[in-house]
Amino acid sequence: MALLWLLWVWLLALGTRGAHVLDLSGELPDALAQIFDSQQDCDLFFLVRGQEELHLCAHRLILAANPEARALAGEPGRNVTMSVDSECAPFLRDFIRYLYSRRIEVTLSSVKCLHKLASAFGAEALQAYCGRLFAALLPEDPSFHQALDLYAYARASRDPVLEQLCVRFLAWNLEALTRAEAWPRVPRPLLEALLPESDVAVSSELALLQAVAAWSGERGLSPREAAGLVEHIRFPMMAPEELFQLQFTLPLYRRLEALFRRKILQALEFHTVPLPLLARHAGLNLTRPAYRPRVYTAANWSAAISNGSLAAPRERRFPSSNEIGYGYYGSHGYRSGRYGYPNPSYQTFQTPLHPSFLFRDRLVSWTLVYLERMQDCWNYGFSCSPEELPALGLTRGGASDPTVGYENKALMLCEGGLVVDVVDFQGAKAPIPGALDANGSKPASSFPCAAGTFGGYQAVVRPFYLLNSTLLE
Repeated sequence: MALLWLLWVWLLALGTRGAHVLDLSGELPDALAQIFDSQQDCDLFFLVRGQEELHLCAHRLILAANPEARALAGEPGRNVTMSVDSECAPFLRDFIRYLYSRRIEVTLSSVKCLHKLASAFGAEALQAYCGRLFAALLPEDPSFHQALDLYAYARASRDPVLEQLCVRFLAWNLEALTRAEAWPRVPRPLLEALLPESDVAVSSELALLQAVAAWSGERGLSPREAAGLVEHIRFPMMAPEELFQLQFTLPLYRRLEALFRRKILQALEFHTVPLPLLARHAGLNLTRPAYRPRVYTAANWSAAISNGSLAAPRERRFPSSNEIGYGYYGSHGYRSGRYGYPNPSYQTFQTPLHPSFLFRDRLVSWTLVYLERMQDCWNYGFSCSPEELPALGLTRGGASDPTVGYENKALMLCEGGLVVDVVDFQGAKAPIPGALDANGSKPASSFPCAAGTFGGYQAVVRPFYLLNSTLLE
C-alpha cells in the first residue's frame, strides 16, 4: 500500500513537471479597450460638460478593478457629471480608455491635459508619468513661453513637484530668460522664488539687478513691491565701480534711494574691510546668501569647452604639467593640436581669488578638461575609474589662500546653450550625466537634450570666505 502511494506521488510530480501553460493575458488590455470602444452594455454614464457636451458610458466592474479608476467607479448612482475645460475635452476619451487598458500614448500636445485629467480624477501613475515628461518639454522651447505656461498650470493645480521642476529649469537659464520676449510675462511669485536661489545662472549680479529693474518698470510695481525684490539682490557680488554707477544708470535707484544706499554701504564694507575685521567687529553673518556668489557665467568667472568631438585629429599632443597654467595656451584658451587644429576639449582661464575688491590683483589660474577616456586622465594627472567617465576635470594653479574656499559648478549645455543640468565639482572632478537617458551607473540629466548629446560644458568658479580659518582667531 505504501509502495502504491509513493508511485502515485511520483506520477503526480512527473505530470506537474510536464505541464504546459497557455498565457493569453497579453491580449487582455486590447480586449478591455474594445469593450470601452463598443460603448455597449454600460452601467455607468458620464456627462462631460465643457464647451460642448459629451456623453460616454463605462463599466463599473472594470473600472473598480483599477486603483486609478476607483474614484470614478465609486461615484454614487449611474450618472456622473464631469467638468472638463474646452482645452482638455478632446483627450477625455483617451483618458477613460487608459483606465480600461492601462496603456496610453502621450504626446507633447496631450501631456498637459492628460496630467490635468489624471490629477483631477486620481490616476496617480499617469499623473506621475506625465510629470516626468514635462522635463522633456522645457528644453524644446527657447522662447520660454511653454515653461511659463507650465509654471502657471503647476501653481493652479497645486502641484509642487511640477512647480519646482519649472523653477529649477528657469533658474539655470535665467540669463536667457531675461533676454527673451517672455521676460515681462514672468509672474511675480515666480520671480520671488527665483531670486533667493544660489543656483541661478546669470552673467553677473549687475545684469540680474538690471533685468529685475526693467521687469519692475514693465509691471508697474509699487516701491514697496519693488523693494521686496531688490532685497534679494546680492550687492556684495558687484564691483565697487558698478555700485557707484547705479545712482546714474538705474532709474529704480531714485525710487528706492534709501534701500540702495543701505545695500551699497553694506557691499562696500565687504569689499574694503579685511575678513578678520569683518568677522570680529562688523557683526555681519558672512554665511548669508548675500555674501556668496551665484552661478556667474561671465568670462571672469567661467570657461566653456566641448566634449572633444569637434577636434579633427585623433592624435594630439597633451601639455605637460609644466605647461598647464603658465601661458602655454593662446589668448582664447585653446591650444593648437599636433596638426594645428584647435582642440576644444580643454581650456585655461583666470579668475579673481575672491569677489572682494581687496583681491582685485590676485588672480587664480584654472585648467578645465574633458575627460573621456582613461588615457585622458593619465595625461592630465587625474585619478579616475572607468565608471566615472566621461567627466570634467578642473584644477587650480598658483598659490592658495587659507581663508578662501570654492564651491565650483559644472553646467551641462544643449545645442543652443540652454542649461539642462548643474553638477558640483567634488574636488577636481564633476560627473557628466547622460544627456538623454541614464548611462549605466550614471543618472540621466535633469532635463534631456533633444540631440541626445550635450553641446558643451561650462565650469563656474565660486569662491567664498572660510569662516573657520585659524587666521580669524
